[in-house]
Amino acid sequence: MFDLSVVATGGVWLLVDESEGELGEFATRDEALKAAGDFAVIDREPRHVLIQDAAGHWEEAIVEPPRLH
Repeated sequence: MFDLSVVATGGVWLLVDESEGELGEFATRDEALKAAGDFAVIDREPRHVLIQDAAGHWEEAIVEPPRLH
């Protein structure tokens, strides 16, 4: 169910795919979540993303795919 994670580490936010590994490094959490939304375009379904902040706390976000015009 959770194939994408956004993890704060070393002052950056990493987007990590369960099977592919690290997909990108971002300055902010919002940028990393936006990138996760780009992956939602593939199947046009919302993606459940696990988020781990710098303190090690986990939360979940549902990321909608960007609207295609």
